[in-house]
Amino acid sequence: MKLRLILLILCCQLVLTAQTQMNVQELADFIRSELALRRSTDKQMAAEIRKIELTEKLTDKTIIDLQAQGAGQKTVEALKELRDKTKDLKKTDLNATSSPLTAADNTPSGPPTSSLSNVAPVVIPPPDSVTQQKILDQMREYAMNYTSSLPNFMCVEVTQQYIDPRSTDNYRSLGKILARVRYKEGQESYDVYSVNGKMQDKGSMEDIHGGAVSTGEFGSLMKSVFDPASAAEFNWDHWGTLRGRRMAVFSYAIDSAHSSYHISHGSGKDGDQQQIITAYSGLVYGDPDTGEVDRIKFVATDIPRSFPVKETNEILDYDLVDISGSKFVVPLSAKLFMKSEDGESKNDIEFRAYRKFGTESDIQYDMDEASKPLPASKTEEKPATAAPPKTSNPWDLPTAPPPPPPHE
Repeated sequence: MKLRLILLILCCQLVLTAQTQMNVQELADFIRSELALRRSTDKQMAAEIRKIELTEKLTDKTIIDLQAQGAGQKTVEALKELRDKTKDLKKTDLNATSSPLTAADNTPSGPPTSSLSNVAPVVIPPPDSVTQQKILDQMREYAMNYTSSLPNFMCVEVTQQYIDPRSTDNYRSLGKILARVRYKEGQESYDVYSVNGKMQDKGSMEDIHGGAVSTGEFGSLMKSVFDPASAAEFNWDHWGTLRGRRMAVFSYAIDSAHSSYHISHGSGKDGDQQQIITAYSGLVYGDPDTGEVDRIKFVATDIPRSFPVKETNEILDYDLVDISGSKFVVPLSAKLFMKSEDGESKNDIEFRAYRKFGTESDIQYDMDEASKPLPASKTEEKPATAAPPKTSNPWDLPTAPPPPPPHE
């Protein structure tokens, strides 16, 4: 009995060892599944990846794509370790980081099998190359004309800052910052008026010490991706769903020679600020019918090793908002991450209380309301699938037509 138990344990260990071997496609599917289900923290996922033995070469492109699709910094570090371990292996011919939602339907033909389960949703195939180009052209036109469609307005930027000095996935809050944002004639300015619930006059966001800072959410970041001067390389990625709307998602990459993406380190006082322009890549989400851009992901790439900032990325969401009785697509939220030699920092940013410029010069925001985060439905991406057709009941009566209007 004891010998049988030992053999059973040995068999389990052999099975677990075999499970750690994956090809690049299986690794990508595993990471995206964990990201979608949110079962693991970034640190836990990185630990699991370090147990994996790849049978194929892992490329930088795959790592960048997975980071753009939501992989955290610890996960990316573990992937880079795998990349170095597999540099001498054969490279796969498959595009491992294309979305599984765009995979062709390879279900074998034949008579249908009976089942009592619900009808599975139909996966949407990717559009053909002509349609992809048409969608991209619409998105480019939208992005290049976006700022000209905006009115002069004001809003409140609510920023929650976090830092992790030791890069141990143990963040502590630096507090909440409220700033008035004024957008006038295509230019944006920030005026901090509250730090951790105390009314203050701190000037611009750059005057707040500690943490990361981002600007350009009101159009310049969007335009930089689609500007012909950026020479961005676009590729189809997947169909997605944001805020109940179907999105066409493209990956993009811009090299440092054509980039306008700045990364700064230091306060700028006493000449301690360093700044570089770096290459970047990411994803853009657009309405396939109108070209409206509703999400942009940025990941800085090819940062020089000598620069204090090692990694940075940002996710920016846009949504339709009422501004003094008219609807405009404006920034909704942003998530900014930065890793430097001083540790890690991240910002959760939301834009609220939009109104036309000049309607109220001293815009404020309720502190209790500012503490309420956006609901998950506003920022979570969901798969895009074609819903199965509704089966009609032959015994249902047709809907009665509306009554005729009364005679005058």
